[in-house]
Amino acid sequence: MNSIFLRANNNLLKASLVLLSIFVCQINLAFAQSVSSIIKVEYRLGLNLNDAELQHARLSISADTRYRINRNWSIYLDLRGEAADDDVGLGTVNTYSSLSKPLLDGKHTRFEVDRAFVQWRERAHTLTLGKQVTPWGVLDGIQITDRFDPVRRRDFVLTDVRPQRIARWGARWRNTLGKFKLDASFALDGTVSQQAEINTLFFTHSTRFTGGINLSSTPIAMIAEQRNTSLEQSTFGMRASRPLGSGELSLLTFRGPDTDPLLTLVQQPLINQPATVTLTYQRRTLYGATYDLSLGETVLRGEIAYIPDQSINIISEIPLQSARAKRLLAGVGLDWNAPAQWFVNGQLAIDYVNGEDFSLVRPATDTILTLRAQRTFINGRLLFKGELIGTLNEKDGVLRPELAYDYSDRLKLRSGIDYLFGDENSQFGQFRDNSRFWFAATYTF
Repeated sequence: MNSIFLRANNNLLKASLVLLSIFVCQINLAFAQSVSSIIKVEYRLGLNLNDAELQHARLSISADTRYRINRNWSIYLDLRGEAADDDVGLGTVNTYSSLSKPLLDGKHTRFEVDRAFVQWRERAHTLTLGKQVTPWGVLDGIQITDRFDPVRRRDFVLTDVRPQRIARWGARWRNTLGKFKLDASFALDGTVSQQAEINTLFFTHSTRFTGGINLSSTPIAMIAEQRNTSLEQSTFGMRASRPLGSGELSLLTFRGPDTDPLLTLVQQPLINQPATVTLTYQRRTLYGATYDLSLGETVLRGEIAYIPDQSINIISEIPLQSARAKRLLAGVGLDWNAPAQWFVNGQLAIDYVNGEDFSLVRPATDTILTLRAQRTFINGRLLFKGELIGTLNEKDGVLRPELAYDYSDRLKLRSGIDYLFGDENSQFGQFRDNSRFWFAATYTF
């Protein structure tokens, strides 16, 4: 009886927080000079290219509100509500700290606070307190130095914005001192990257992501280590930037939990039972640098990062053993406003892990390529975009043509194809059976 009573009270508390959040998000605060709010409703569905069956359906509602209190103070509140079918899922939340877990979390529905922070500005100083993200990096969607924040991985890379950062509770201080820009960020929140749920479309089953275990012969039950709000699971970093020539150079460093999990065997598989595996997120340190340079119609970008203490799974006689290795990531990118109103973006990145002392479950070197070309038509109302993402060493990837049409100022219609190819045990090829045609409608209030 007591447990039933406690669950009822807990659900009542969560429902009250939801109603309070919606109320606060929409009202004009008495002490606010101005309020700006955007509400978006999006429905997205996908049909499998092989059998034309519906395999993706998700409804998303987001409310982003900014309250400007006075010249110096502002409040930001972003809310997200979602409903999804079993195939696509909503993603795991057992990788979230208790402070960041959704207010409501059901099998098919979820309501959560995306961001919630107070910001103070005074000339060259900016202080941000609350649930926020720290985007460090200059490349488009490729994570070289941009690894401070955890990310959503429930849809693999098939998202509109990459990476989809997950906000955490903490503080950030930015300051301009002469030619230098200083940026210090501290996340007192152990939340790590969200994964796709087991048996959903983009649950990663390639052996490079399962510690070398072949899931077709050895099924596993995954348990995530408990995340909390503590110094032990916090992330702290600093970034300094200054102009250099026609561009800007930045140096950065941070330490915190890795965005990629390490798999640890808890229990060997029993008869007709899966093996029990724990996902742990070891702390690591990253040192990095970025540079972007504007040359007329062209922008050149570059990033490099060094991780001296990367935890990785290795191949050994005992399953799911691990080691510490040195990891180097580097990437270059090009943005080009081409003739005939075309925009072209290309990027090449290398991810190298020093595995001379042991056998890796992944290639020692991954070479990632991204290409994108886009152009608008009909007075800017119709957008065509073509994108190719893949790994040169594994010869796999995804081809993504897309059309977007602004039917009105409020309604946007989009459709496209996600065609995945490659070996069934590679990064992209593992999802080749999930190639799809998709459609999305977004209405903005």
